[in-house]
Amino acid sequence: MNLTRYGAAGFATALLLTGCGSDSPDSSGTSGPSTALSGTVAVGAPITDGTLRVLDATGTVVASGIAVHENGTYTIPELTGTAPFRIEACGYAGANYLCIYSVTQGPGTANVTPLTTATVLLASGQAPADLMDGSNTALSATAVNDAQVTLRDGLASVLAAGNVPASFDFVGGALDAGSRTGYDKVLDAIGVNTGVDQSKPFVQITPRLGTGNLYLEQGVKVGTLTADAGAGSLSLAGLETLFRNMSAAFASSTACSNPNTGIRASLASAARISSEDGESLSGPADVATGLCTMFAEQEMFGSKLLSPTLGRCDLTGANPVCRVSFVIQGLDGGVEPVGQGMGVTQEAGAWKFVGDLDGIGVHASAKAQRDVRLDGDTPVYSYSRAIAFDIPAVTGVACAKITQRGPDGENVTIAYYKRFATGTVRRLSLWQENGYSNTRSLDRNVGALRSADDTWVALPEGTSGDDVVRNFFRGGRSVTVTTYSDASCDTPFAAGDLPNPSFEVEVEGVPPLWAAMPNMPWPELTPAARLNLLTFSLAANAETDFTPAWTFPRGPLGLNGSTFCTDRARCGQDDIGRIGEGRVSAAATSTTVHLRNGSTALAAGDYKMLALYGRTADGVDLQSNAIVCPPGTVECH
Repeated sequence: MNLTRYGAAGFATALLLTGCGSDSPDSSGTSGPSTALSGTVAVGAPITDGTLRVLDATGTVVASGIAVHENGTYTIPELTGTAPFRIEACGYAGANYLCIYSVTQGPGTANVTPLTTATVLLASGQAPADLMDGSNTALSATAVNDAQVTLRDGLASVLAAGNVPASFDFVGGALDAGSRTGYDKVLDAIGVNTGVDQSKPFVQITPRLGTGNLYLEQGVKVGTLTADAGAGSLSLAGLETLFRNMSAAFASSTACSNPNTGIRASLASAARISSEDGESLSGPADVATGLCTMFAEQEMFGSKLLSPTLGRCDLTGANPVCRVSFVIQGLDGGVEPVGQGMGVTQEAGAWKFVGDLDGIGVHASAKAQRDVRLDGDTPVYSYSRAIAFDIPAVTGVACAKITQRGPDGENVTIAYYKRFATGTVRRLSLWQENGYSNTRSLDRNVGALRSADDTWVALPEGTSGDDVVRNFFRGGRSVTVTTYSDASCDTPFAAGDLPNPSFEVEVEGVPPLWAAMPNMPWPELTPAARLNLLTFSLAANAETDFTPAWTFPRGPLGLNGSTFCTDRARCGQDDIGRIGEGRVSAAATSTTVHLRNGSTALAAGDYKMLALYGRTADGVDLQSNAIVCPPGTVECH
């Protein structure tokens, strides 16, 4: 676990949802059919700050802003309008802000889960977010039933391991959010993602308690999932107890260090964490001290650990080991991840926190960026995408190879990373074609290193970049990292905490296909905000507030931060070109950034960049830059 937080993520408060769809007496005292709609929202962990809205077949919004409750339930007292009804629930799952979808033909019970999202897509042949606009009658009872049959067929092994009937109804069936049993355990056991490839919406389901990869389009099924032999007997219910106990320990410095009930009591015997500078702590005593110190230094005491989302589990050893999210909700309601590659294990039947599962804590994440030039007659858009691999420069490691599974199971090399200098460096750098480009070299013996901090693998426009993305869709959403002790990448590295030179790392998100880049959920500045940025000026050594506003024309995005820069080359953390930064709530459509200018006055026509940062539902980091650039400025080309 890295003792530096990876970044802020919006503001949040409530969790999940419930149902009460039975008949009730009418005003005359006789029993009549209920007009209420209720159900449960779950993703394998509670949704934080969840709200729900419903559209009928004509596109009329018949319910909106419906709050969700901590036990996972929601209730709409009276459902009116024309069937079928489309349902959308949005909130945080772990650190990601997402929306999931469902459908109902009328009052009663309608759960909202990743599997009902998949049902909606397969029944309609449309991306769920698109389905929430305008009139639509595609979600007939027959279409929904056929879609569920397809899903149940592909998930037969997973349903059996969860002790869920093969004919289970994902929309109307019993669901106890947070119980980690039955339907809720099935949601824990899989990852469900949706996307669009060559105009065809698809569902991808990856296993967390098994093997395989399931790819579905309307009328198309590729691959299968197989549950691990021990998946059926694995009890996940104790995860909630573990995280409640850890939250209690993080209430204060005194609670954290308590010898009986403090954080040490929740740690596994093999607990370990590592800091950003490479320092490693092992054993419950040292790890407990390190965690308490981190929470004190970063003023996080009083924060609450959110119910964990499950990652891949290894059931081959004496005790199960599972990857989990490690996300806090601060006193201000902000939701924030506190590390990558965290894990838990069972000792004597109780779940305990391990911390770092990998000998090398590699952080892998997808990136997408949009620049909007506002200084011409019309806005000019440009895009880029990448996968960032943060690979610590562990002593003795000189090279790392990143591979992914191709659609037929073959290994496909994504990139090589090498040590930039023989002295102290924090991470390995991308092996590139030459020392002045940022194009990766796929020849381990031919290339160069450009700097000590090149972590992004830029994916080019068109087919060559799209091939990498499609491999994630059809081959699974993880990569294999193989480490070597020599710069020629010949001798596998094995020492200390890394007995195996190769290990899997899950990638947070998948970069978009190139054709999908313009349709990502980019925040669009309002006309007034664009004009304000164009005309904005600030005297030397002056302070003021800048308040931009925006809309989300293509669906919601989990915004988490903003920056204001006057020099693109000097816009890094604490750099002189960054004159303002701030956190942003996921639900907000405006923010206030406090600016402190340096010794040079900022004129209306000078370079300015307002950046808004966010995260998509499956973890892609988005950065949208609104730029004002005077003609002839080199850094704008």
